[in-house]
Amino acid sequence: MTHKTLNKIIKWCISSLVTLIFSTSVVTSSVMADTRVETVVGTVVDTITLTSTYVRKTPSDQRICRTEDVPIYAQQEASSDLGSMIIGGLIGSAVGNKMSNNNGAGAAGTVAGALIGREHAKKNPENGRVIGYKQQELCTVSTVMVEENISEISGYRNHIEIDGKIIKLESKSPLTVGARVEVVRSTSYSLR
Repeated sequence: MTHKTLNKIIKWCISSLVTLIFSTSVVTSSVMADTRVETVVGTVVDTITLTSTYVRKTPSDQRICRTEDVPIYAQQEASSDLGSMIIGGLIGSAVGNKMSNNNGAGAAGTVAGALIGREHAKKNPENGRVIGYKQQELCTVSTVMVEENISEISGYRNHIEIDGKIIKLESKSPLTVGARVEVVRSTSYSLR
């Protein structure tokens, strides 16, 4: 490589580098912006309450009552008790003899069966005849979900007049209409 060729390569590299730096500075300068922050005083002209609404479900016990006709049964007669005891005794004797080979097991089964048969006859009035009806209130308690619409204040939207314009700013607490408030205004400037 000659000295002349080397000089041409160096000039080309330097001119490329200068072009790159110049174009970067032009792009950067158009992107650069200037932002001004200032405090201005405005007047509150209106305040609106902001709310959020939701449905709250709460379990609650509810008592439900109704009146029903309940049958009245005639008293069991002694012969009916005796009949139940005889049938129960026969069944108890057969079971006792079948279950055990011991002497007296059938007799013990007879006595037990007779007593069970008598109690069964007393506890089951449906075997008797209905002689009338009485009204009885029957109540049940069930759990139901009670739905309630709840509205809560979530903040306030304040309308503030600044330089002849109305702006809207939200706050956690309400501002008094007519009050003078300080507002921070930020203005940005940039070239297109």
